[in-house]
Amino acid sequence: MITYTILLLQAHVVAAFEQSLSSMTQRLQNLTATAEKKDSELSELKAAMESLRAQSSQVGIGLGLARQPSSDSVSSLSSACSLEKHEKKKKKGWLRSSFTKAFSRNAKVTKVQTQQTESENERQPSPPPPAPIDSGAEVAELQKQLREKDLVLTDIRLEALSSAHQLESLKDTVMKMRSEMLNLKQNNERLQRLVGGSTTVPPDVVNSGTMDPINDLIAIEEPPPEVEPDGKRIVLTVYLGQPHCFEKYYVEHYGSDGNGINATGEIAIAHTSVGAATSWSQLDNAVRRAFKQHVARLDPGGGLGLGGDSIACYKLGESERRFDSTSQPPHLLPFGYVIGCVTSLHIVLQPVAALAFEALIPKGVAQRFVSLLSEHRRLVLCGAPGTGKTHLATRLAEFHAQSLGRDPAEAVATFNCDNKSGKELRQYLNHLGEQAATGDNNVLPCVVVLDNLHKAGPLADALGSLPRNLPCLLGTMAQSACSATSLQLQHGFRWVLVAPHMEPARGLLGRVLRRRLASLELEQGLQPELAAVLGWLPRVWQHLNAFLETHSSGDVAIGPRLFLGCPLELDAARAWFADVWNYSIAPYLREAAREGLQLYGRRAPWTDPCQFILETYPWPGAPPQGLTSITARDIGIDTGPSSQADNDGDPLLNMLMRLQEAANYSSPHSNDSDCNSLDSTMTHDGNIGTESVS
Repeated sequence: MITYTILLLQAHVVAAFEQSLSSMTQRLQNLTATAEKKDSELSELKAAMESLRAQSSQVGIGLGLARQPSSDSVSSLSSACSLEKHEKKKKKGWLRSSFTKAFSRNAKVTKVQTQQTESENERQPSPPPPAPIDSGAEVAELQKQLREKDLVLTDIRLEALSSAHQLESLKDTVMKMRSEMLNLKQNNERLQRLVGGSTTVPPDVVNSGTMDPINDLIAIEEPPPEVEPDGKRIVLTVYLGQPHCFEKYYVEHYGSDGNGINATGEIAIAHTSVGAATSWSQLDNAVRRAFKQHVARLDPGGGLGLGGDSIACYKLGESERRFDSTSQPPHLLPFGYVIGCVTSLHIVLQPVAALAFEALIPKGVAQRFVSLLSEHRRLVLCGAPGTGKTHLATRLAEFHAQSLGRDPAEAVATFNCDNKSGKELRQYLNHLGEQAATGDNNVLPCVVVLDNLHKAGPLADALGSLPRNLPCLLGTMAQSACSATSLQLQHGFRWVLVAPHMEPARGLLGRVLRRRLASLELEQGLQPELAAVLGWLPRVWQHLNAFLETHSSGDVAIGPRLFLGCPLELDAARAWFADVWNYSIAPYLREAAREGLQLYGRRAPWTDPCQFILETYPWPGAPPQGLTSITARDIGIDTGPSSQADNDGDPLLNMLMRLQEAANYSSPHSNDSDCNSLDSTMTHDGNIGTESVS
């Protein structure tokens, strides 16, 4: 029904554009006819003026008024000619020239005629006879008619210029409307093909309320552009780094006949064809369209904030094409730069957009983190284990190092506090301060990542008195161990909360899984069943965190890292999820719910979290019987009706439970070890999109 409504709306839009185009065409024809009519009237007026000039000259000859001009007339004529030449030098543009020509003609004729009249009056010693008086009146009448015709001619010229300007504007409008109507027709055809075929749209795309249905279907299911018969197929890749570092990366992996086989700092997003007739504007549109479609695929809700304006430039072979108004296209067409072993086109993003695309976090969030780190130089990411703090801290540190022109491999140092005491951390920071005091900053890292600061003991003892000349400090801590006030007041740290219910952690799992799926489908084609499974995992993650918030506390959560190890094969993913549920998720949920019951009491009716898994199971066939259930008896809840009724009906007990929850909300719990043991069972690849986040 929704697709039918979309098709109907698309058909109405196309019909409206066709009607508007026809009205514009009719108006254009009317203006053309009016212009032709004005041209004919102009020709007639010119002929009438020529005849009047001829009659005026004949009358002047008959009266014998043609005499030599006096010295005053000669000087007046000379000044008028010089003034006319000076005005001609100031003419700029065809419209201004036409205005000047239209208004100067009347003035010139009037001035010359006035000068001739003054000359005639000065050289006549005596009043003319009666007959010449009549002839002079006839000449004055002819001159009056000539001036009137000249004024009419000026008005017609102005109207013709205005009509020509309107005609050009209407032509541009008609061309734009034709282009839009063509795009609408193409979109309508794609929608009809989608309705006729058996296309499967991911559930998270259908359930998203922040996106336009038409743009959704076009952006995600749009077929690849048609391959030209003489074209060469190339792959579009996005460089995962800063713009000023791209040249070095390109020379290392593609210079000296390199084929980029071992290049890991880029990700393929689409394929296109470059033929002999492909222009640079067509290639620009193809690059923008491919990038926007890929971003819409990664984040259907548009939360990343990336688009065509996020592209700084792209490199094809030896040519570099920048997206700004001052850049000129290369000398050859694109086909001239895909010769030899050139098989890829590299897209380079703007600095903050590159960070957002690589880390898969919203652009606004990335900009805020970058500003905090560059301005205050001390930042702490606080949140539950597995929410992506280490992943985000590493990306921020690399971005800061690259922005300073340093190599991240040398300029970023990581101090892991897992198995180290606060004394070792304090000694390490003091050593960095001593090196900075010597002035040799080239050997110092520009960013130090302090991972798992909550395991270094009391922060006052671990950090001590930090010297101001230290490099940028970027720390990560568990949410239950946060002491924002002391860190901010004593050591000048700025605080950022990374929670599963807010960005950048909220949409990270879905974006990473969709990136992995997009890379797989680019090589092997559509995978609808696997797409359903990968779209189901974020829903499970959100449901489990809602369960923990209801039956435990708000600071107990499961991070997205647990689900990032899902295999990209249907049967393997089924076995993987069964193991993760039975040996990691279910024991952790049982322990967290039991602890929440002891601290806060029973706050809501018990529902088995496994029931949601069985009801929404995405794999073909019946759900397996071996998934572990968590019953109320497993966590120590008395399922007797009398006990439940007593608890629900005792307002004093409920009030005491709320007070106890408020008092214990900020107290540390033992969820750190639980989350760590839960996440420690998972191992991940080191490449982008599948690396571990904590």
